[in-house]
Amino acid sequence: MNLSLIDWTIIIVAVVALRFVSLSASGHMKGVADFLSANRSAGRYLLTIAGQMGGTGVISFIAMFELYYAVGFSPIWWGFMSIPVGIIILLTGWVFYRFRETRALTLAQFFEMRYSRRFRIFAGILCWITGILNFGIFPAVAARFFIHFCGLPDYFHIPGLYFHISTFASIMALDLSLALMFVMMGGQVSVMITECVQGIFCGFAFIIISAVILMKLQWPSIVQALNTAPVNASMLNPFQTSQVKDFNVWFFMIGVFGAFYGYMTWQGNSGFNSAARTPHEQKMGGIIGILRNIPQVLMTLLLTIAAFAIMHLPEFANKAAVINNTLSHIDGEAIRSQMLVPVALANFLPVGIKGLLATVMIFVSFTCHDTYMHSWGTIFIQDVYMPIRNRPLDPEEHIRLLRWSIVGVAVFSFLFSLLYPQTLKILMFMAITGTIWIAGSGAAIIGGLYWKRGTTAAAYCSLVLGAIMGVTGLVLPQIYKSHYHSEFPVNSQWLYFIAMCLAVVVYVVVSLLTGKKEQEFNLERMLHRGRYSNNEALPKVAKQSVWLKIVGISEEFSFGDRVIAISIVVWNFSWLAVFVAGVVMSVVFHAGGSLWADFWHFYIWAYFVISVPVTIWFAVGGVLDIRALFNTLKTAIRDDTDDGRVIHQIEPTPIEESIAATHHHVEQRTEVES
Repeated sequence: MNLSLIDWTIIIVAVVALRFVSLSASGHMKGVADFLSANRSAGRYLLTIAGQMGGTGVISFIAMFELYYAVGFSPIWWGFMSIPVGIIILLTGWVFYRFRETRALTLAQFFEMRYSRRFRIFAGILCWITGILNFGIFPAVAARFFIHFCGLPDYFHIPGLYFHISTFASIMALDLSLALMFVMMGGQVSVMITECVQGIFCGFAFIIISAVILMKLQWPSIVQALNTAPVNASMLNPFQTSQVKDFNVWFFMIGVFGAFYGYMTWQGNSGFNSAARTPHEQKMGGIIGILRNIPQVLMTLLLTIAAFAIMHLPEFANKAAVINNTLSHIDGEAIRSQMLVPVALANFLPVGIKGLLATVMIFVSFTCHDTYMHSWGTIFIQDVYMPIRNRPLDPEEHIRLLRWSIVGVAVFSFLFSLLYPQTLKILMFMAITGTIWIAGSGAAIIGGLYWKRGTTAAAYCSLVLGAIMGVTGLVLPQIYKSHYHSEFPVNSQWLYFIAMCLAVVVYVVVSLLTGKKEQEFNLERMLHRGRYSNNEALPKVAKQSVWLKIVGISEEFSFGDRVIAISIVVWNFSWLAVFVAGVVMSVVFHAGGSLWADFWHFYIWAYFVISVPVTIWFAVGGVLDIRALFNTLKTAIRDDTDDGRVIHQIEPTPIEESIAATHHHVEQRTEVES
């Protein structure tokens, strides 16, 4: 066993403390909207910390371990290309701002508003099937990490029983059960509170672990190890990676396009998409999230570099031999690749730090699993069962069905992980399973939110095309390999890109062929704009700079919001300027490896220095947002009709809406006064 008593003590204390936090959050869930989206009451810090934790699981770290171990710093470098896209998305509110304006609880509810109920059901089924397939390997990857990092045996025996019990199956069952416990008690309320607390803990853990690695490994030794890579598969120079398979520059360029096209298509954290207090708060959460992600990126990169150094430096030859011996007992090339870094770290990190890293992985496993179980479980009830039933549910019955659906997702993921043999790299598996849903839904979402002439027929065609391309991408490479005994010439990332492009073309062409100008959709009503506005906008700033408008900082930004947004724009565009300068230096002047080594040394320390104040800032903001959420939920007036149904199919006049809004306001005031 690789962990000491100190390591196990850290893990047990942290998990027990988390249990008490979850109990404090469960009593605040009092309605369907609470269970689904925390009654749309989350502040920016709570939203960002919990949302990022919910989207980050053990599988995310293992996938990045595989990536960084294969290509070193290249993903960081080519990631700079996405900076303009990221800024545009966050400051303009691309997709998510308009989605939040629809007041839909789920993406498929928006589909019913924009297209039809039948399309909502079709999209809900496709989204749900894709989601649970994608989630199916998460428990397996997490369980394997804990087994090999902690040095646990494959089987164990309980006195009195005449058979051995699988450690792999037991860890998956325990992991899913604990995550299930958090989400079952209070739905999205419990999910957000526990994930925020875990995120605050992990933020400080990221810094501590990064500091230990920087103290244990000197930079010259790291560079020496990285320079052992082949010339055309450099770990330092991203312009010398022509021999890198799969994870070359095109992989990252397609990723940038997909980030813009598919923004908010993936519904693995759907509860967060409608949880913010206002659309602006959602926007600010995305903006500040850029900084909150820095400590996690730094730790993941340093852990992988440390593992690479251990496997390639002469002074660690004995440790490398032990690591290789452990890996030789793992069946399957794909699994050995996933477990290389965890096994190396188990033989390198000191006592206490191993326990801290194990706790981080337990926490991210909980956060990811409860988020995904909540998302796919609620999507089945909200977007498949309820539209087919076509009758309202009693709130208690509704919540009970949501819970049973979540349990069903947990059971499926356990069985799928137990039986499915993994043969693909994790990022490639994610790309091809994601294609089934993302490729077609991106066109339907963007067209539905921004184009009045987008039609239901076009939305159907784009979703069907994406699904066909995704399933083909899963099946065809296996058939090709069995017949020709070689890899399929087009990898999953390229199939993903081709599917997205075809879906856009199909959506536009079919919309133009099936739509009529006089039947254009009323976007203003769906978005509650213009004469349909309820006047809940934030106070406007008296004078707005043209330059601020250009970068997306609109009148709803307060002075503090503008300072934060401008600072983050400056931070990101500074790195973009570095990227442009690096491209010039490499292409024109052929910058050498020593210059790249110096640059990455500066990058690591810049990220480490900024991580400390950022982590403290988010910890304070997260605690304040948790308190604010509790206070809001104590006094919030629950609306039992706010359960994800699209009630008003006939468009009311502005006068009728005004009368209804006034009447509702008077009722609320009377109820509060009484």
